[in-house]
Amino acid sequence: MTAQPPIIRRLGRVFGAEMGPDWMVSHAAYPAPVLLSPDRLRVYLVARDAQGRGQVGFIDLDPADPLRVLAVSPEPCLGPGGLGAFDDRGISIGSVHQVGDEIRLYYMGWNKAADVPFRNAIGLAVARDRQGLRFERIFEGPLIDRSRFDPFTLSYPFVVVPSGEAPWTLYYGTSRAGGTDEAAMQHVLTRATGTDGIDWRPTGETVVGLEPGEYGLSRPWLWQASGRTWMLYAIRRAEYTIGLSVQEPATGAFRRVSSDLMGPGRAQWEDRASCYPALVQAGGRTLLFYNANGYGLTGLGVAEVTFDAADTA
Repeated sequence: MTAQPPIIRRLGRVFGAEMGPDWMVSHAAYPAPVLLSPDRLRVYLVARDAQGRGQVGFIDLDPADPLRVLAVSPEPCLGPGGLGAFDDRGISIGSVHQVGDEIRLYYMGWNKAADVPFRNAIGLAVARDRQGLRFERIFEGPLIDRSRFDPFTLSYPFVVVPSGEAPWTLYYGTSRAGGTDEAAMQHVLTRATGTDGIDWRPTGETVVGLEPGEYGLSRPWLWQASGRTWMLYAIRRAEYTIGLSVQEPATGAFRRVSSDLMGPGRAQWEDRASCYPALVQAGGRTLLFYNANGYGLTGLGVAEVTFDAADTA
């Protein structure tokens, strides 16, 4: 049976920087949810400081009512790296995972460049307090940077944490061309493999490529449903929308299912774009957190995801 896209029902706007403490000057971007307990859903996010640099914080929500904010981090959990580091101009969250007794934060670091506006690489920070209140970098440098496989710039990582002896997999964005024109950079989704979530082997392959009118795919998010592996991601056109692909069991390749699964909404805060999706199972539902206008400038929202009961392939 052909896999059908899920049904998306928007629940509303959850949070904006104006609802947080003073360190959140603007934006509430790149949501990454983690279910800490049956009654507490933590969503890590990035707010910008007065210099426009991304810093990681969080909000805690009621899983039964994801529009109800229980707590907000009083200070950043992770800030920009030291001057000259790959992340000295800020951080953008890829994905967050509970691995044993620690919480791992895989992220993209921002760094200025001379002839192009920026360059990015992928890093890892870890919280060992079991509460995820403070993250520390395991290295000053990145896990993956430019190489013969990724010659220009990299973006938002999503890590698939394996069970048993299966390999680790890292999905992320990579540009196939350079320059200052983002529309010409051909940013696609690729992957790397590893054995411990720290050392990675890039493959150089294109996992999901561009379609006509698109010039960038970013921020992949994978999950299992209806016996399939699905991947959400942001699609860059004139404005952002959210796309969906499904993995074919026979080949392992990802096939595009929707190029506009979740576009603009009706509310003013999301009437131009939707981007940076992230899913979590909480309160007996599948919740999708996302950003909208201005790459998170207007805050983050939540929707509920359901599949047609007939789609059991």
